[in-house]
Amino acid sequence: MPLPQVLPPLNALRAFEVAARLKNLAKAAAELHVTQGAVSQQIKLLEQYLDTQLFYRRARGLELTDSAKAYLPVLTQAFTSMQATTNELFVSDYRPTIKVACGTTFAQCWLMPRLPKFFAKHPEYRLRLLSSAWPTGQSVNDADVEICHGEGGFSGYRVQRIIKEDWMLVASPSFVRAHLEEGISQFTDLEQIKTLPLISTLGFKMGWRNWFSDLGEDDFQPEPLFESNHTSTALEMTEAGVGILFGLSFCFRSALDEGKVLKVHEHTIPAEGGQYLILPTATITPKVDAFCAWLMEELADHPERDNLEWSSSY
Repeated sequence: MPLPQVLPPLNALRAFEVAARLKNLAKAAAELHVTQGAVSQQIKLLEQYLDTQLFYRRARGLELTDSAKAYLPVLTQAFTSMQATTNELFVSDYRPTIKVACGTTFAQCWLMPRLPKFFAKHPEYRLRLLSSAWPTGQSVNDADVEICHGEGGFSGYRVQRIIKEDWMLVASPSFVRAHLEEGISQFTDLEQIKTLPLISTLGFKMGWRNWFSDLGEDDFQPEPLFESNHTSTALEMTEAGVGILFGLSFCFRSALDEGKVLKVHEHTIPAEGGQYLILPTATITPKVDAFCAWLMEELADHPERDNLEWSSSY
């Protein structure tokens, strides 16, 4: 006769899982904070429900039947998963999770390499990173804090610009060596640049046409040979020697400092916006306060830093 399509009693399942894992009724009773008789009663109830013997009672302890051996890992995994999820969502003394939304490039080029420093300072927290190619400034609705590139105008939130940027041209040292004489690191001939492979990132208002137009080349219609929807991917192309990339200085900073790319033309264009710290209008929690204070400290020596004053009462 088939069993009804309902789970066995939870207390019985838990008693079996602990007893089977420890192979000892007394130890199981101690872990569950009940009497040994209560554990035995729950196991008997489960055996009756399943119409299956689960243990052989031996002088040296419990011996699992084949059915019990197959059932145990399934239950252990289920109880472990339930406990972990319960801790994360509801238990107040479990390490709080900081949910940080940001652009993929910001995450890859700046945030992720510095996360070990954050956890060295704040081991009491966990971090969930929510990255996207084009953050909108509204991801903070699903996160505790958002770091978003834009031009401002994020209404309805606490907003603070933390990074100001310039549009600039970069290329790899190998690309420069292949196209310029030895000892020269910047291009000065616009006609030469027009003939070289150009790289761009899709989605920005500013592009190659703006850069050339800013230098008086209004009639030139550049057609980048390579395009990507991620600045980090476009930067990888550039580091590989594919061509010249037009983009934002903040995204290039680590690569510039490490010599992976070089600034290859003196002309830059100040960006209208930058990177913004966006917070809900609700009271700032200790975990958000800790993350934002650390963020400001890490950016303190950055060449593109902007308004880095931080207060949890902001």
